[in-house]
Amino acid sequence: MGILNEVERVKSGIIGLDEKVEGGFVKGSVNLISGKTGTGKTAFCMSFIYEGAKNFEPGVYVTTEERVEDIKKDIEAMFNWDIDSFERQGLIKFLSIRPFLPSKSFSDDEIARLVRMYIFNLSRNIEESIRFVNAKRLVIDSISLIEAFIKDKYIAKVALMQLIDKLKEYGVTVLITGTIPEESTALTGEGMLEFIVDCVIKLDFVPVAEEFKRTLTIRKMRRTNHSTFIHPFDITREGIKLLEI
Repeated sequence: MGILNEVERVKSGIIGLDEKVEGGFVKGSVNLISGKTGTGKTAFCMSFIYEGAKNFEPGVYVTTEERVEDIKKDIEAMFNWDIDSFERQGLIKFLSIRPFLPSKSFSDDEIARLVRMYIFNLSRNIEESIRFVNAKRLVIDSISLIEAFIKDKYIAKVALMQLIDKLKEYGVTVLITGTIPEESTALTGEGMLEFIVDCVIKLDFVPVAEEFKRTLTIRKMRRTNHSTFIHPFDITREGIKLLEI
């Protein structure tokens, strides 16, 4: 009789989610958290990092758009959490890496060179931060600005594939956020990343009666027998909580 290889899991930090995905994210996987503006992507990812810190699994939170101080203030206003304490203990590290946005037109060769340089610098800074805190978890919030920066779709796909491959080499479990434009049917701005990552979780605003409700749908998760239902959730002082349906 063959030996059953059990898949190692990493707790999500979302109340009620791990039971829907056989115990959590696959260890070492790269996971896309996508949704339109205001659907809770940053709160979701910070919940993942905070869960790790509580269990002595250091995490790195990379922001490519918002200021670190703004993210921390938003999270502290939303949740009853002491982020600063974990940061002082080296269990959470924030890193701001904003892409250089060219102010003039460049040739295709120059754009390709700029893209390679940005991906290289992004990977190097992430790797240094992972080594510094011995991170087990990583968040990149968000990939959308990077997608917008890379105009050529072929170059963008190659660059994103290289980035994903590099992230997997680090041995950490990764969450990447992607913002869906209001009128788009894709899962990120350019609709490429969802085909590269191991898991896609989509956050939405859905009208219920006379108000809107936030919902979560697991679109795919490799090596996992996951729920296919649409799950409503609340953002409470204790954290994000899935509601039973």
